[in-house]
Amino acid sequence: MSYTIISGMSLDYYNNIGQAMVESWLRYWPKEYTLKIYTEDTLPINNNRIQLININNIDPMYTEFQNAKFKLETRSKRFAKKAWPIMKNLDNNNGYLIWVDADVITEDYITQEYLDSLIPSDCFSCHIGVPQGQYYSVETGFFIIDKSNKFKDDFLDKYKYIYYNRDFSDMHKPFDGDAFGKVIRDLKTNNQFTYKELNSEKMSKSPFNHIFKNKMKHYKAKRKNTYNEQ
Repeated sequence: MSYTIISGMSLDYYNNIGQAMVESWLRYWPKEYTLKIYTEDTLPINNNRIQLININNIDPMYTEFQNAKFKLETRSKRFAKKAWPIMKNLDNNNGYLIWVDADVITEDYITQEYLDSLIPSDCFSCHIGVPQGQYYSVETGFFIIDKSNKFKDDFLDKYKYIYYNRDFSDMHKPFDGDAFGKVIRDLKTNNQFTYKELNSEKMSKSPFNHIFKNKMKHYKAKRKNTYNEQ
């Protein structure tokens, strides 16, 4: 299996926890892989395994979205900075796409075999599902999508529709994980559509650190302060 690995961060985020994320990724992930980081800023990174990409240059619709005035714009615009790189990297059918959040610290070696073990060959994705009452969200700190899966184009079309039309109805919040979850919920109406839940009902509402144990830790939201205090 071949993987495209992406993330995103601002300079402020880099100075907070992003630098530690990058350094841990470089140390523990397979040396043959590159990490593509989408940003609006100039990051002080000079490593041939890190590719810095200006998010403002990947799609005119991103700029239009960020400049638009609409309901829920404040919350949705922040998470669109993750949504657009995801869309950009789903525009071909080659290999697998991995997103890793900028506040995920890798703590042990991530091997090719380990990554391969996470997603079965018949699944569109492996991810952490988060039921939200009548809705369904995905904890998108880490996920894998099989870009060759026959449902990939359907997923991309539906995901794009949400952002291109700024339609955040029928979901819990106007965030990328809720948009991801809504599309998964829509695709589930086809009984041939399959995906792998990395979590189980017995886990906590924030199961990332339970799932990945000593491999990776997600210092989400206020947990960043805990990491910086170490």
